[in-house]
Amino acid sequence: MDDMQTNATPVVGTMRRVLRSETHLIEEHLLRLEGDARRRRFGHDVSDTFIHTYALHAADFGNLTFAFFADGDIRAIAELRQSGQEFGHTAEVAFSVERPYSNLGIGTKLMGRAIRAARNRGIRHLVLVCLRDNVKMQAIARHYGADLHIEDGSIVADILPKRPDYASYASEYLDDRMVFMQAAFDWQTRLAKIA
Repeated sequence: MDDMQTNATPVVGTMRRVLRSETHLIEEHLLRLEGDARRRRFGHDVSDTFIHTYALHAADFGNLTFAFFADGDIRAIAELRQSGQEFGHTAEVAFSVERPYSNLGIGTKLMGRAIRAARNRGIRHLVLVCLRDNVKMQAIARHYGADLHIEDGSIVADILPKRPDYASYASEYLDDRMVFMQAAFDWQTRLAKIA
């Protein structure tokens, strides 16, 4: 469990990889994003139908999603999607955090998970594209040493992950060993809320 402190109350939750069977939780999270947060996540306004279709492909080959779960629900995600003509060398990373969970360091920690996963898969370039007014995402990218530039009116951050090593492999392996147990706890929490 990760404790994240706000000014008044701690936010308790877990950070882990999202399972293929949980893509509906990604959709629910994206649908909860308010208008401005949704626009910042996708770079333009998108419909609920678009989000439904988008979430269906979250677990496609080459994609990984890491999430912060609170009370069994996804409240923030970092998506790692392989792209480009040189499959396996370039990936895009994207984030979304629900308003009550913003400014708690969750996005920064999720970025760390995405970078580690990219390292361990031999990805050489992680690309983050965000709107010019999305200073939070730009700050997270800078925190990890990204080179930022303007391209087609958006900010593009290029992050060069380090080469994988024993520590990066071991930490991802240990996290993955816990995923199914944590997923079971999150599922039980969601069932308890319904009952």
